[in-house]
Amino acid sequence: MKNIPNLLLSKNWFLIILFISTLSFSQEDSVTYELYNNNELFPEKKCITDEVEFSSLEIKLDKGDASLVKSTSLTIILNEMFEEHFADYKEFNKFNLREWLLNHNTGKNKEFLVFDYFILLNDNSTQRQKRKYCVKNIENFVVESSKQIGEFVKLPIFFATDRDYHSDNDFEEQFGGERSDLKYGFSVVSIPKIHKVGEIESPSYWKLEFWEDPEKHIMVHSINMLNKYNFYTKLSDRIDQSPKKRTFLFIHGFNVSFIDAAKRTAQMTYDLKFDGAPVFYSWPSQASVSAYTMDEATIEWSEKKIETFLKDYLSKTNAEEIYLIAHSMGNRALTKAIISVVSENPKLKSKIKEIILAAPDIDAGVFKRDIAPEMVKTIEKPITLYVSSKDLALKASEKVHGATRAGDSKNSILVVDGIETIDASSVDTSLFGMGHSYVSDSPSILEDILNLIKTSNRADIREQLIKMKTDEEVFWEINYKN
Repeated sequence: MKNIPNLLLSKNWFLIILFISTLSFSQEDSVTYELYNNNELFPEKKCITDEVEFSSLEIKLDKGDASLVKSTSLTIILNEMFEEHFADYKEFNKFNLREWLLNHNTGKNKEFLVFDYFILLNDNSTQRQKRKYCVKNIENFVVESSKQIGEFVKLPIFFATDRDYHSDNDFEEQFGGERSDLKYGFSVVSIPKIHKVGEIESPSYWKLEFWEDPEKHIMVHSINMLNKYNFYTKLSDRIDQSPKKRTFLFIHGFNVSFIDAAKRTAQMTYDLKFDGAPVFYSWPSQASVSAYTMDEATIEWSEKKIETFLKDYLSKTNAEEIYLIAHSMGNRALTKAIISVVSENPKLKSKIKEIILAAPDIDAGVFKRDIAPEMVKTIEKPITLYVSSKDLALKASEKVHGATRAGDSKNSILVVDGIETIDASSVDTSLFGMGHSYVSDSPSILEDILNLIKTSNRADIREQLIKMKTDEEVFWEINYKN
């Protein structure tokens, strides 16, 4: 019995030694992952802001032996509302976190992002690790009104797009031709003082110009992503600066890149002396003549996205005068979307001032029988249709489809009750062009649209137009000046 205390003591020491050994073993097996920025640890007490270089944010193994790890998955959670799951933590290092935050944050001044790691070790034991970071000031830029800078003017141009997005310093590569979710933002585009109405000034090898110069060329200076909430907030702020609270939406046609659409919208804004907020919608056109049929499939896919945007654009802004302008294949989406939106929400049509359908690449028979009468009946707002007999792009489309297009006036002028048809066949077209972009590059057409926006005068009293009659049908021709 005297040896029992010694035996208990020895057992206690054995348990202590075993506990220490187990603790040591578990510490060796412990694995920790952390967020790094530019190869420096990003501490939890630091907020994720626009000052962070997002392209350099990455997750790394901070402590432990990587050979012990079978797999590591990650879930990021914003404000306990939005989640994104990664089967492998390395997927996060290729993830566009800034865009995700812009599309999912709620407009609060300060938000929280949780990194929830699930670590599976080789012995099938698991570890859980969480890190919490504050998020604020992801959008620290201000949308300014147009600004004169030396020999050029900078214009803020708002946009919505369902193109895929790549965070890249090269603007030409940021938005591609793949389909994606709706995104929002604004770009800053400059117009040189030497600009000629209707032109998109670009570098010319013939003039030994090898890069863009804002004093000579129309140039995109920045592309700034916004979340949906801030997009409509900033757009409304810009509309408030307009005396009549005006805005216009431009939907481009086929064979147009995102950058082309931004430049064209800026050029139209400048040439039309538009004092409101310009907006363009860029769907994922392949920006290639040879990809015509692919663009056809894409614009059909984008119709619902454009409908969603159009509904928000009409309802979430404080605009009092909204102009809707579509060109070429873009008319397919606009005509269907506006009928659907107004049919479901009749009150939204009160903000619409004018709808301009430019060179629509739509089956003329379908347009006259189905689309146009439905638009007139449903929307009950002025609609202007621009057509031309010299539009080579629409003639090519006719060969593809075996049917005349609504914007082609060669065989006959498309006239529908409730729509004013303007024949632009007399306007001059570029020797090397397709005669398809006359609405935005013809000074005569731009002058007519400027008159329309400025005065709201209908076709029968606009000086640029000549009234024409064919049997019982009435349309107008451009009184060509230049």
